[in-house]
Amino acid sequence: MELRHLRYFVAVAEELNFRKASERLRIAQPALSSQIKDLEYELGVRLLDRDTGGARLTDAGAAFLAEARVVLTQAQQAVAVAREAAEGRRGRLMIGYSGPLLMGFMPASLKVFYGKFPHVDVSLVEMPLGEQIAALESGAIHIGFAIAGGPPLPPGLKQIEVVRSPVRAVMGRGHRLAKLARVGMAELGRETLLCIANKKVSILHGEIIRRIFTGRGLKPGPIKAIEGAEAFRATLESGLGVSLIAEIGGLSRSQDLVFKPLKETGPDLILELHAVWRGEQTSQLAANFIDVMRKGKPSAK
Repeated sequence: MELRHLRYFVAVAEELNFRKASERLRIAQPALSSQIKDLEYELGVRLLDRDTGGARLTDAGAAFLAEARVVLTQAQQAVAVAREAAEGRRGRLMIGYSGPLLMGFMPASLKVFYGKFPHVDVSLVEMPLGEQIAALESGAIHIGFAIAGGPPLPPGLKQIEVVRSPVRAVMGRGHRLAKLARVGMAELGRETLLCIANKKVSILHGEIIRRIFTGRGLKPGPIKAIEGAEAFRATLESGLGVSLIAEIGGLSRSQDLVFKPLKETGPDLILELHAVWRGEQTSQLAANFIDVMRKGKPSAK
């Protein structure tokens, strides 16, 4: 039995006339009659009583008509869902997520994406940036992220810049450096430098801070890892340390923190966050989300 048998039968059952049904279906009447007979033979029951004036449903035909309509409706829905999925308007999108780095950027992107694609289920999978590359290669996630200037990406992966933001000095309002218009790297090097870390996210932040200092021939002060974004913010607000961070996270919304521009300039003091995906993938879901991030990319301040 094929879907066309059901469509043919429903047309005849609704018209109760083979000629009218054949015109509706745009097939020859003898061919339509033959298809209905084949259906009845396969089912082993008579669905229609035929006479010169047309056709009448049998009890079996009436029962079969109700079920046939349900099957055809479900088939149409399946076609619609498949087409929506192919267009990236339905399905499940897996995105690698590093909370401290994306906590300000990602919510804005998700809001725009959900507004355009409300039937897509987005799952954020928290993992270190380094692990996201392996997850992309294995197909565990559709989109990951990487910091520009890090290790080169494996072949087959593509990337695009989605965030570009200057690195600032950040400290609590009561900290002595908060009174300065600009803060020098040497002054920061005499302070305890705080970085975000937790059990799921590596201490990438601390590595970036250390790289900025050593790249300029400076020795950083003690770098202290604080577990969790909330604890990191509270420690900064209390004045127990300072940090270097790009203004792309939720920290910039804190009323008790001060972001100060640095005296120094250079490409090492600009954070570039790239979205990464498999180049050969056919996922329109990923392509749609990347397009949202590209159009909403914050510009450097």
